[in-house]
Amino acid sequence: MHLPAVHGDVFYIDTAPDWIVRTADAAEIRGFAASDDDSMHLRQQNYTARRLSSLPKGAIEVRSIPVVLENARFAHGMVSLSGRYLLNGASGLRARTKFEAANPDKAKRDDYLQMMRAFHREGTSELAVRSAAEANTLDISIELKNGFNYYHFLTETLGALAHYLDDETGCPIVIHLPDRPIKNFVRQFVDAIYPSLAHRVWFDVRPARFEAVRSVYSHQHYLSSVGDASVQELLGAEGMDPLWLSTAMNPRLVKKTGMQSYDTSLRLLRQAALEQVDYAEVGPTPRLIWMGRDEGGKARARGLSGHEPLLQSLKARGFEPVIFERLSPLEQIATMNRADIVIAPHGAGLANMVFAKPGARVIELGNRQTQVHRWGDFFKCAHVSGCRYDTVFADIDGLDDLSDTPPIGDGLRGIRLGKRATDCILQIVDETLATMDRPDAGPRRHAVRAA
Repeated sequence: MHLPAVHGDVFYIDTAPDWIVRTADAAEIRGFAASDDDSMHLRQQNYTARRLSSLPKGAIEVRSIPVVLENARFAHGMVSLSGRYLLNGASGLRARTKFEAANPDKAKRDDYLQMMRAFHREGTSELAVRSAAEANTLDISIELKNGFNYYHFLTETLGALAHYLDDETGCPIVIHLPDRPIKNFVRQFVDAIYPSLAHRVWFDVRPARFEAVRSVYSHQHYLSSVGDASVQELLGAEGMDPLWLSTAMNPRLVKKTGMQSYDTSLRLLRQAALEQVDYAEVGPTPRLIWMGRDEGGKARARGLSGHEPLLQSLKARGFEPVIFERLSPLEQIATMNRADIVIAPHGAGLANMVFAKPGARVIELGNRQTQVHRWGDFFKCAHVSGCRYDTVFADIDGLDDLSDTPPIGDGLRGIRLGKRATDCILQIVDETLATMDRPDAGPRRHAVRAA
């Protein structure tokens, strides 16, 4: 594993950043147990309480910034420098997973984590600097996990382009991914959000090596591997939850830190996207949305059952179905940004929370599998937008025994909505509607206005 302060090869451009982390407003995040099986319902309740109580209160923004990488290789959706995997944001988490899979011996993995702790105690935050004049002669490369998953593309890679909106060098910007297919939405979102850069962006599925290249570096793993006094001072400041120091400084808890933070790239993505939306051109959009899935073609079918009574009740309250995959990128962004309540089964489309307006209510429908293995993935999307994010944990579809939980390795199962889940969702909806301005009883659609 590559640690920038120890192994080099990562260079700030012109000057070191003036901050690495800063406090941010945290979203309201809640989880609701709603299984119709009493034993599973209790397990869901206990898990939700444990998970939320283990997270530090509040949120932070972790700096991501353009850098120069030397001796770099882009392959398999990850980056290595001088033969060591770079711990960089989400691709760094995948590198950690790959390392752990290749080293099943727990003692060896523990030795590595102890090494990171030692570097954290003794390390320096003084990464080297390259001049802008030198950096501006270099191409730009960014990693992408794959070309078909909307969540990974939107939350991990698309925002990196925003760092180069003011770049006037004209150098190519290459997005490196493991293989094809590359879905149409990838190019469409680049074109829509970054029209001034789009002509410079292209995709490469071949492994690529560079003596030097520009990229974007997230300090997510830096927090637990580099002894930076400024980071420790902020996280330990008066008024900060003491859990921040013990969580963010622990290399075992990088994922948990990520649940209560977002990086600068995600904030810049939101900003750039909303600036491109012409609300007059988009026209009216629903305020109350049921997010459907285009399972006939563009989205992976996962299944939802028992939802008919819920849909009938939502329709009576003015909800309208919207299949986001059938909208253009800017229509998706505008529709999400102007909604008051959005309800959606678990899926990549929930990444659109990045574009939600502050205070909007987003309700995810999940099950025990998504609770244990996926809950937390969308927290950063809620934090960066300031929406209110609820997850209702219903049952797993297709099981005779609702107290059972199939292994996630056998595949993510669908969601079965029973009475408890339906009642819980409608209660959240009605409580939210009671706090909203309701000028009429008809379908709620936004007039044309600025976000």
